[in-house]
Amino acid sequence: MTVHSVDHVEFFVGDVNQASHYYCGTYGFRVVAEAGPLTGLAGARSRVLAHGGVRLVLTSALHADHAASRFVRRHGDGVRDVALRSTDAAGDYERALAAGAESVAEPQTFEDAGGRVVRATIAATNGLVHSFVQRDDPSGAFLPQRYLPVTDEAAPGPELLRSVDHLALCLRAGSLEAMVDFYRRALGLRHTYDEYIVVGGQAMASKVVQDETRGVTFTMVEPDATAERGQLNDFLDGFDGPGVQHVAYGTDDIVRAARRLRASGVDLLSTPAGYYDALAGRGIDVGIDTEVLQELGLLADRDEWGQLVQVFTRSPYARRTVFFELIQRLDARTFGSGNIKALYEAVERERAEAAVPAGAAPRNGG
Repeated sequence: MTVHSVDHVEFFVGDVNQASHYYCGTYGFRVVAEAGPLTGLAGARSRVLAHGGVRLVLTSALHADHAASRFVRRHGDGVRDVALRSTDAAGDYERALAAGAESVAEPQTFEDAGGRVVRATIAATNGLVHSFVQRDDPSGAFLPQRYLPVTDEAAPGPELLRSVDHLALCLRAGSLEAMVDFYRRALGLRHTYDEYIVVGGQAMASKVVQDETRGVTFTMVEPDATAERGQLNDFLDGFDGPGVQHVAYGTDDIVRAARRLRASGVDLLSTPAGYYDALAGRGIDVGIDTEVLQELGLLADRDEWGQLVQVFTRSPYARRTVFFELIQRLDARTFGSGNIKALYEAVERERAEAAVPAGAAPRNGG
């Protein structure tokens, strides 16, 4: 396979105007192209948003029988297509079919005087698809003949999102191994990392698949059916099955990015103070003052390659399904799983301290 990066992420949404207003107003995206019935996009309206190296496509239906309408009725607003940049879209499509993938759209060529784009699409799971996108000119038109460019205004501020660092797929219990096998066979990705995480009475299994350059990374998680229900079960209930649980944006300046997002109305998840008290004991020093980390709710972790800083947003959607992450990598290759346990322990310490009567000594040293 020749996939090597995420070309774009397409959301099916109930209202493209409302969705684009949100992403432009909060994350600093700008509209760079649009399509509709007049451009050959039957039954739908679509906009392409850009910020740094990230491209989002927002598509909403114009009638009840369109695929976007059916998707939103079942799942709410969510990720429909994680499109992968390829150097041989038609070849990757044929290899995926030979490996057992189901076809959604055969290879189609779009071209104008500025260049050529080849696109083909396969099914993944529960309405999620993957398009292979081959571009003669990566900086050219998004999809010639179909999407019309919008006057390219200057970005509203510094472009702080470098790339799509990874996407997390939430799966039903018992399906993880089969999905990893599918991504290895159909997309040529490698299984690079796995982990079993226990947090209190909850537990989950996680596996990661990537291309050789780590430009395409999917973290796949499933709840342990023998453990207590948790946030993965909540996603599966709200989304009506498996799908993209979160999209992680890579940044080179997470402090600046987090401050900008919070100032523009993005709800960043808060973190208990006890978490930051324990950072030094975990041997973590990411070069950001602890006061700044705590102010912005930033989390820090380390692995055998380096360290990382990350922060998660609250889901902006009514069903509380898809959310987002900012991540700055300081050579780390993993995904902050150490933060899950550290956060849980910090919350438990604060709960225990809150239960101690006034004037009594904290239990177990606090």
